[in-house]
Amino acid sequence: MVGPGEDGPGRTLPDQPSAPADPWIVPPPAAAAGAPPPARRRGWRVALLAVLSLTVAMAVAGTVLFITRTLPPYNAARHFLDDVTHDRATAAGVHLCSADAASAEGVIQAVRSRVGGGVHSISANPLGVDRSGSTATVDFTVTYSDGRSGRSFSLPVREEHGGWKACPASG
Repeated sequence: MVGPGEDGPGRTLPDQPSAPADPWIVPPPAAAAGAPPPARRRGWRVALLAVLSLTVAMAVAGTVLFITRTLPPYNAARHFLDDVTHDRATAAGVHLCSADAASAEGVIQAVRSRVGGGVHSISANPLGVDRSGSTATVDFTVTYSDGRSGRSFSLPVREEHGGWKACPASG
């Protein structure tokens, strides 16, 4: 015999709600009519924006420090090394510190003999600047045209009269 609400053994009628499959799952409460929708969590967005803002701020600060502290000594070394590469003693006098400027030609020859002959190129390394107050050393690399492997050297530079000058002889 079939009881009320059943359509045969173990079946329920379609108009009757079926029991949940898992009795441990509780359905979410229904929102009241006219109630505002539940607020979404946006904490991850705030944290992401904070991390991104901090990263950008650190990148800007690092760039400013690099430009103000590293670039002037690097430029002084680069200009002097260009004079050495092109054997311009008169121009080198402008890029040398006062102790070395009087003998610019001798200083260029001393640097050329120190790095050796057969030079293909000389290039200063912007990341090889070690500055301490008004003095610094700038690393530079010499590549040779005769097959020898390149070598690295350091060039002392100093701030004089508001500008940076190379001081290879007086250090």
